[in-house]
Amino acid sequence: MTTLNRKQVRDVSSIGHPAESGAFLVDWDGVLADTRLDFASLRSKYFNGSIVPLFESASALLEPYRSEALAGIRRIEMEGAAAATAVEGAGDFISWLAERRKPWAVISRNCRDSIFLDAKRCGITLPPVTLCREDPFVKPDFRALKLAADRLGVALGDCVMVGDYIFDLQAAQNAEIPSVLVRKKTGADWEQMADYAYSTVSEFVEDLRAFKAS
Repeated sequence: MTTLNRKQVRDVSSIGHPAESGAFLVDWDGVLADTRLDFASLRSKYFNGSIVPLFESASALLEPYRSEALAGIRRIEMEGAAAATAVEGAGDFISWLAERRKPWAVISRNCRDSIFLDAKRCGITLPPVTLCREDPFVKPDFRALKLAADRLGVALGDCVMVGDYIFDLQAAQNAEIPSVLVRKKTGADWEQMADYAYSTVSEFVEDLRAFKAS
């Protein structure tokens, strides 16, 4: 079921259907690849179990904890990449983008090596514009989205952000562009930030294919 959720940023009547977007900015893990990353042990060891922006918080630690935590994040990402599977509906989504000739980019907080290993295991061809943690900006910084749009050669305002977690929605909100949430399952308060919400990627693709401009 498709829902329009966000009302606090702008009038929802101004938000077009995702299919009408000129370009798509797509999160990687959870939208295209499923790596089942579990950072609970790191959160417990370094942050008393708190849900914090892990990479930024680890970077702010004093040595030797900083290096230990950052190495732990990378290790978990690479272990997840070694067992990655494609998200159901990911291939259909990429096919729809190709059929409609929609420019798209991947924007991830994961390290580059893990993304490329994920893609190889999942049989997914990454788009030429693939941004990761090693790039200048990471979500929820809107500049990560702006950088992707610039490299695609499109206006940021013509883009939509597709993701499965709070950082994706915050980045879209910070960039003042529409957001699509897939995997709407947790019932978390932040899910209400999304402009459009779907239970699965497959459901999202079904809605894209069913949409007909008025």
